Amino acid sequence: MPLLRRKAVFAAKVEATVGTAESLTGTEAAFNAEGFDIQPSVAVTRREGQGGFNYLPGIPEGMQGTCTVRFGMSYNGTDIPSWASVLLPACGWVESTGVFSPVTAGPSASGSVKTITIGHYKDGKRQLLSGAMGTWKIIAETGKAAMIEFTFTGKYSSNETDTAILSPTYPSVLPLRVAAGALTWNSVALCTSSVEIDAGNSVIMRECVNASDRSGYVSAIVTNRAPVITADPESVLVATQDRDALWLTSDPKAFSLQIGATGTAITIAAPKAQLENKQQGNRSDMLTDDLTWLCTANGSTPDTELTITFD
Repeated sequence: MPLLRRKAVFAAKVEATVGTAESLTGTEAAFNAEGFDIQPSVAVTRREGQGGFNYLPGIPEGMQGTCTVRFGMSYNGTDIPSWASVLLPACGWVESTGVFSPVTAGPSASGSVKTITIGHYKDGKRQLLSGAMGTWKIIAETGKAAMIEFTFTGKYSSNETDTAILSPTYPSVLPLRVAAGALTWNSVALCTSSVEIDAGNSVIMRECVNASDRSGYVSAIVTNRAPVITADPESVLVATQDRDALWLTSDPKAFSLQIGATGTAITIAAPKAQLENKQQGNRSDMLTDDLTWLCTANGSTPDTELTITFD
């Protein structure tokens, strides 16, 4: 009997012990996930045989995998959605009173940065990643639903199994539209067709012979971060905003994107966004500026370059 791609469920749970897979139930599958997939990445070392052009059985190397998944950025104005509360700490973004800020730290059971177990249930089969950490990218196209895409790397420490698909209670809150909000840089409103905000995490696997499973890894870990923003605002006169001067004099300014109306909004803010590149663009014969910013430190305090606030 053929298996159907669309008959699938995504599940994720914060791990109590870094790198130790958690049991997943319908509660951990309460997401409106789209386009999700787990792809193993396991190289096999070839072994040359003797006496001819033959090979001996190969040896699997470190066992890891990647999960990609995207969500509409839903928010009801009160409850932090599961795509944020569960997944952002596994990207090094930690919540305090509704604000997610980056944290420079490895994952731990007692700390705020976490690893997660991810399950892909697909029409009677299940794949798992454990000890997973990742990175994210927000895609905000004007007039459309705001989306956030995650890429996680983790241990492929067990084989696929025949497992019944989970039956979660799915969230009913709709994603926010990129409209009736606000977008500014240096207090000047920007009219764009799209904005992308990339967390820019570097994620590696922690090799360890003492790992408690076959994978050869303890877990994933985020080892660096370089958040970048790209947008295509309409060109304006120099008198309105001198973007060349702001670019070529290394003068960071505050960036803010409010998605949704005040009271049920998600705001992404970079207090010191430095313009790294400015190129002329064309949107249906209207001049635009294709801009790229690096989110730099806000003064001498680390981990202040980019925040996500649930208003």
